[in-house]
Amino acid sequence: MKTKNQKNRNLTITKKDTFNGLSIYKHENGLVINYLDKIYNTIDKAITEYPRTMVVRVDLRMSKSLLFDNSSVIKNFIASLDSQIQADLNRKKRKGIRVRACKIRYVWVKERSTSLSNHYHLVLFFNKDVYHCLGDFKNEDNLSHKIKKAWCSALDLDINEGSRLVNFPNNGVYWLDKNSRNFDDDFDSLFYRASYLAKLETKKYGNGMRSFGCSLR
Repeated sequence: MKTKNQKNRNLTITKKDTFNGLSIYKHENGLVINYLDKIYNTIDKAITEYPRTMVVRVDLRMSKSLLFDNSSVIKNFIASLDSQIQADLNRKKRKGIRVRACKIRYVWVKERSTSLSNHYHLVLFFNKDVYHCLGDFKNEDNLSHKIKKAWCSALDLDINEGSRLVNFPNNGVYWLDKNSRNFDDDFDSLFYRASYLAKLETKKYGNGMRSFGCSLR
């Protein structure tokens, strides 16, 4: 069954259990087909460029001093994270270390339930031949720290103050390898987890503010 979202007539809602033959998160208010399609395409683009891809789920919260964010906060977050990654690769090049490219792809949703501030759910995609894990959370020279630092930069907060606003959910790292015999199962598992971002509930529409976004290329 497909219906139109009454708050945004450009969005179509599904209450089915599958999308493109893949299992999806079940929610009583349904999932947005437009979002599911973009999530699927983002995953496909990532593994097309990087057959070995690492995927990270992360939740980002706003500071209490910044109850209402603007549309540029995620853009600034991605820009900061990309800048750190390119700087990391350039440092390794100068040391004579062979490095591979690492373009970030992403999907994000903005939600708000009972709190006064928004929060974000993201799925981030990296070249697994460059980053294969988040690293020790206590270490300041790994991917998890770069993600925390990027969010603090987007909010203009000190790392010691803002790192607590970043949460890495349990079992939130996925590895896709197109040459693996487990690829189909791994893809299905990731898409099911990522489909949660397409749920209609807790998203706000109107006032020209976006509730969903993804990398375009």
